[in-house]
This record gives sequence, structure tokens and C-alpha cells, in this order.
Amino acid sequence: MQTTISDRIEQITSRLVPEPPGGIFSNALKVGDQVFLAGMTATGEDGAAIGGASAYEQARVCFQRIAHLADAAGGSIADVVKMTVYLKNMDDRAGLLRARAGFFTPPLPCSTLIGVNALARPDLLVEVDAALVLGAGG
Repeated sequence: MQTTISDRIEQITSRLVPEPPGGIFSNALKVGDQVFLAGMTATGEDGAAIGGASAYEQARVCFQRIAHLADAAGGSIADVVKMTVYLKNMDDRAGLLRARAGFFTPPLPCSTLIGVNALARPDLLVEVDAALVLGAGG
């Protein structure tokens, strides 16, 4: 779904991706053919992490949410050109990479991996933000 915020900025929402509580930020904004996503996490409706203590499962949820928002913006996950991944434990890198391989094919998006000691909730292990150029993926 698209909601116009201004003449040039549209808020993108998907019924499959919960909006942040309290109206403090947007999950996705579209400007022209570019879409900017906030950090996606595996937070469930009950507030607990989907996927429990598995960084692989949490990463899959993050990438699935990116795909849903890309679709809602009129594109696809193939349009992702840049990602920043925040990982609570670098020992979980293999699971993260395995999850990412299930969503992306060459040419792969540019990516930055940052190790952090905390995310918004103690049970969250992964957060991924992304930027897309609609139509770039074919």
C-alpha cells in the first residue's frame, strides 16, 4: 500500500510487515524509483523474536519482510542495491549468510556487516536495513 506524505515522498506499507508502534518512524519510504527501508527485525506481534535464538531464522524473517515491502513498492527483492546488517554475535555470520543466500542472486547487493552488542530488544540477534532502486533487478 502507498500513502503520499508529500508530493515526492510516499510511505510504503504491507499488511505482512507490522508497522512500528507509536508512529515514531516509517518502515519504508519511496522517492521516485528509490525505496529506503528502516531496519527490519524478527519482532513478532507479541513482541518476542520470531525464530527464537536462531540468527538464521531471524535473518530469514528480516529478508522476507524486505521482500514484502519491495513488492508493496512495486518492485522485488532483486531491486535491493544496498544493505546494512547488524549482527549481535559474529559467530552467527554463517547462519546469516545462509539465510541471505535464500533470497539474493547475482548481482548481489552491496552490503555492510556491523557487529553490535545490543539491538532494540535483548532477544533480537539480527537487524537489516536496505535501499532499493525499483526496476534495477530486472
